[in-house]
Amino acid sequence: MKLPIPVLVVSLAFLASCDKAFESASVEGPSVAAVNYPLAYFAERLTGDFATIIFDCPEDEDPAFWKPTDADIARMQSADVILLNGATYAKWAATASLPKSKTVDTSIAFKDQWIFVEEAITHSHGDDEEEHSHGGTAFTTWIDFEQAILQATAVKGALTRAFPDQKDTIETNFAALQTDLEDVDNLMADAAKGLQDAPVIASHPIYQYFARAYEVEVIELVWEPEMDVDEKAIADLKAAMEAHPGAKYFMWEGEPLAESVEALEGLGLTSFVFTQCPNRPESGDFLSVMKENIEAMKSLP
Repeated sequence: MKLPIPVLVVSLAFLASCDKAFESASVEGPSVAAVNYPLAYFAERLTGDFATIIFDCPEDEDPAFWKPTDADIARMQSADVILLNGATYAKWAATASLPKSKTVDTSIAFKDQWIFVEEAITHSHGDDEEEHSHGGTAFTTWIDFEQAILQATAVKGALTRAFPDQKDTIETNFAALQTDLEDVDNLMADAAKGLQDAPVIASHPIYQYFARAYEVEVIELVWEPEMDVDEKAIADLKAAMEAHPGAKYFMWEGEPLAESVEALEGLGLTSFVFTQCPNRPESGDFLSVMKENIEAMKSLP
């Protein structure tokens, strides 16, 4: 039976697009895919130069809510190891056809410690982005550095199973990474002491694990660093301050507008930046960004 010409044209175009997707997915040699930058960083540290790390989320998007294309998913499927964050991070992964034999949930070891957020906060990060919710399971697990070490340990196990001939390299590199993460954990705990005497207002509902791990009371709004702080935003902030008196600091997930900093100063709040670093930073790496967070806390009056 002959296909009608229009259908045949569409079919050929579809096959051509599939060929391009698989062609772009091909990665020579060992490869590891990650759904966020912290996991990509751990994989980079542990593999050194023996594997290619696949992390394709655009720089201006949040990996937690990014929707990869078919070609992006095909690249991940081609990897020897696929690192998931777990705790409902990157919800697209639940419906994508990722090979189970290659996939590792890096936070499953502390699943009983996941935090459930009862109040769902729905919003978007810009005019072109679909709305998403911050309800359900909190997923920025790595900003509790004891949990980050457990996630790095899960990465080590996955890499050792996938590349047994590289076991010594992975073990040596893990020892150095673990030391670095333990140092940051201790520095974070020390810096957080300056925040423990009063509530901290946060711009976004992403600090649950940090708050629990370092004993900081964090009151979360739904603001963006680039937003204009209008009358409604100020009203919401004042309501939060009245409900949680004594707040002195406002914690931003990214560099805020100067006008926003001035507006908060008028209410007696000092701004500082604590980014969870879900995507690759413009400069430095995961570890240096976390040290910048620590320095920001230590420099508060």
